[in-house]
Amino acid sequence: MNRKTILCALLALCGTAAWGQYQDYSRMGRTPAELLFLTDPLEIPLKEPSWFFGGAEKDTPAEQLAYAQGLEREGRREAAIDAYDDLVRNWHATPQALTAQLSIARLRSAAGETQLAYDEDIYLLAHYNGRFELTPILEDATAQADLLAQRELNRSLRLTSGNGLRQNYERIIHFAPRWRRVPDLLLSIANLYCEDEEYASAITVCDRLIVDWPAYAKMDDVVSLYCRACRDQADLWANDVGRLAHLERLLAGARTFRPAHPDLDQFTQWEREIYLMRRERAYVAATFYDNPKAYSPEAALLAYQAFLRDYPDAPQAADVRARIAALAPAASGETPAEGAVQSRTAAQPQE
Repeated sequence: MNRKTILCALLALCGTAAWGQYQDYSRMGRTPAELLFLTDPLEIPLKEPSWFFGGAEKDTPAEQLAYAQGLEREGRREAAIDAYDDLVRNWHATPQALTAQLSIARLRSAAGETQLAYDEDIYLLAHYNGRFELTPILEDATAQADLLAQRELNRSLRLTSGNGLRQNYERIIHFAPRWRRVPDLLLSIANLYCEDEEYASAITVCDRLIVDWPAYAKMDDVVSLYCRACRDQADLWANDVGRLAHLERLLAGARTFRPAHPDLDQFTQWEREIYLMRRERAYVAATFYDNPKAYSPEAALLAYQAFLRDYPDAPQAADVRARIAALAPAASGETPAEGAVQSRTAAQPQE
């Protein structure tokens, strides 16, 4: 087997694998890029020594740690944080550096410095994971991410993009994918997608929650968000009959999955609203072909027949039937008069 054949085989294999992944995550026509935070590493740069400010005050990590702790006991918080930070930068791999980084995160959090506290927590997760008790840092990082999101959503003028707010949760998921609160983080991400009117992405995340965590304690909230996103997405896809039908199927699936949901009647109403949108759009599409200057009578006839087949309950059904009757002779190549004569002739008894 030559090199070209081997290369082609590898490309085909990669293509098959990629398509399989796409199929797994494309229920809403989204690509796997929507969920890259589950597998794609998010680079957190290593802290480097600060030569501009002279570096650490002491010659060893143990002495530097004692120096920083002394500053903290004296109440000199900022000076202590700087000393801890110098320790981390100059002796990153030492046990004292871990203690210093934990101290920085604790001091930032206690002072209510939300963004700085979150950044220090994430630094711990990125560079010291497995060397400290994980849960308190995860809880603190999540609390900071929640505060950052609430702060931005309460602003009249947002300063941080929705993508940035979502990434705060995505980083936590990346560094602790098996943490028990991952579903909570995914739900927060889905809510942020809805805030930015990116409903298809919200549906994708909710779908993952429904499939992977069906026993999640807040599943009613997930299904509510899922169905609300379907209804709002329908307004954006109002001219696409196929996509509207898909949203109807998603709502029907949600009702089947959660038949005792307290908002089940609302979901049924939304499904009906999307159906009516789809039916109206289908009628407009059918009448579009009823233009003798642009399309043949056969095209109009087929469009009306398809509409009547799919929407026999439409209020326009009587008019569509009348139009089909009027178009049928022309579509068969007859004039209306010829069609009438042939019909009368066929009705006469044979001698």
